[in-house]
Amino acid sequence: MLVEHFVEPDFLVNVANSRRNYEDFLREFSRQSPRVIGKLQKFSDFRTKTLLVQGDQATEDEHTMLLEILNFIEEKCLVDRDSGIDDSKNFFENCVLAHRQCPSHIFCLNEKIEESVDGVNMLFSADLNNGIQTLANQKLVQKDLVKMAEVAVDFLRLSSYIYFVDPYFSHRRNMLLPMLMFLKLCSANSPVNNKTITILVKDRPAQPSAQYLLDAITKHVEFSAGGIKSLSIKTLLEKPDGEAFHNRYMISDLGALLWGIGLDERHSEVNDDVVMLNEELFTKRYEQYCELQAFDVADSATIMF
Repeated sequence: MLVEHFVEPDFLVNVANSRRNYEDFLREFSRQSPRVIGKLQKFSDFRTKTLLVQGDQATEDEHTMLLEILNFIEEKCLVDRDSGIDDSKNFFENCVLAHRQCPSHIFCLNEKIEESVDGVNMLFSADLNNGIQTLANQKLVQKDLVKMAEVAVDFLRLSSYIYFVDPYFSHRRNMLLPMLMFLKLCSANSPVNNKTITILVKDRPAQPSAQYLLDAITKHVEFSAGGIKSLSIKTLLEKPDGEAFHNRYMISDLGALLWGIGLDERHSEVNDDVVMLNEELFTKRYEQYCELQAFDVADSATIMF
């Protein structure tokens, strides 16, 4: 449920040439939008190139908007891919090479080209005159493994770190199999290496230990870590008068997905609403679950790969 863009510096300069385009861009690449931007090179190099393209003749407002866009990208929606730029090739050719290494979705280019690339849409500077189309940030998903994988795959493979928040996760088959699938999706066709994965579970009576749950994933069922650096399981205690631990999320550096029913597999006729959280809710849930401001750790176990 993420859509990765490769953005040419000249395209970004054109975004900053218009207040409307600037506002459209910030809205459409916000936390609650599925749009994200792939890093093809060090972001400091991309920033320098983009500012050089804009040059000294830009107005103060245009320069300020471009700086704010660059800061926004680096902070909010940057996929930590580093495919590298071949200076002997143009930007489009570099996009094609990066896409062939690990799939992307949209190339944002300054000049219109006629050449097509399988699986990729094109967005050109001239298209900005019509505004940036809003993409859906909510999907109705059947609760079977195939459909659950379809909605989560890009979110998981493009993120650098992921927190799976499921108070009732256990070693039972209907919960273990989806989690194994999600973990495999984290590294399959991913441009991001050394991912850290954390599973957060509610501490409750008769709850298996964190180590037992970790063993169920890594030993009892065949599991390949792929590009995962570490996998941790933590059981959490609710603080007095604090947040109740009952919702299910996937939280990462690129946003957060709320799963209305849960991360377990059910009968295929059961549907679930999967929604990307807005900035306010993302920040709140990140503080509560990732920074553990609302919970205490009762038990934990970690494996390094």
